[in-house]
Amino acid sequence: MRRLDTRGADAVVLSACVQMPSLEAIPAAEAVLDLPVVTAATATSWQLLSSLNAYAPVPDSGALFRG
Repeated sequence: MRRLDTRGADAVVLSACVQMPSLEAIPAAEAVLDLPVVTAATATSWQLLSSLNAYAPVPDSGALFRG
């Protein structure tokens, strides 16, 4: 991951199937890359909660849930 060319990137998407636990990897990846990191699961959850006006910050879940 340290060799990933992120010049000009606004964020990084970790490719992981929804059934694959990836939440733990997000804070670690954000620390290494110094960029927001999202997965399909976090993006879907954020969109669903936001559309229901039920969004709430979730610690250690990445930039989308930082609040």
